[in-house]
Amino acid sequence: MLTLRRFCRRHLAVQKETSLSLWIMDFLYRLIFLFLLDVTVQCASQFAPPPVAPFYSSSFVTPMPPDITAEFRANYMQAASFQHKYDVDINTNIVTGSVYMSPSQGKIRLDGAADGVLESSLLDFTNSTANGTLFSNQILSFTGGVTSSTCNTYFVPPFIILLTPNILIQTGAVYTGIHRDDIHGAVSGWLFKFTDVVVTLFLDSTNTVVRYDFAAPGPLRTFATTRFFNIVPGLVNATVFETPCG
Repeated sequence: MLTLRRFCRRHLAVQKETSLSLWIMDFLYRLIFLFLLDVTVQCASQFAPPPVAPFYSSSFVTPMPPDITAEFRANYMQAASFQHKYDVDINTNIVTGSVYMSPSQGKIRLDGAADGVLESSLLDFTNSTANGTLFSNQILSFTGGVTSSTCNTYFVPPFIILLTPNILIQTGAVYTGIHRDDIHGAVSGWLFKFTDVVVTLFLDSTNTVVRYDFAAPGPLRTFATTRFFNIVPGLVNATVFETPCG
């Protein structure tokens, strides 16, 4: 009889321990499920477009062009393809580096690396030719190491636009809808023409430029896309724009 009682008590204790273990496991599974559900919702919301009616809908209304965050520093990667009138082969150029955009100072600085060349390019929009179509571009280049360099100054058509807060309004930009960006999630696209170049700016939810595409038809036959990341909005220190040619 004593042995039977001990057996029953031990059996009940095992049952209680098993029930407690199952309860703990069930509780942990529920926590994990809720965590994964929250992550899924957050990821989905990252790619959710703003509350604008979709294209091809009777309720769609084109939004007005917004002011943008135009003064910032960031890392960038640019890929460009060239197929000139007298060269049927497509040449691709990929550059990565840092960009400093300052409409308040009228200058852009691009530090980049491509094909074994380090280069610092300073575009000064306050220094132009008499007709205002060509702008000063100082380029400091390092080839085959950083011990020797060359520096040249040109007056060129701008290959990148000096962004201003109201550029979309000034150019009468056209809204191209919501696009999915693999870095920034849902972004809005705005297209406009600048001289002979077709430009599309992509903005995040804070109206900061995160991507810049341009296409130059005609003899140039050039397309380039520039992605911005690690963006730091705000005024850029003036020392950044000191001449690279010393």
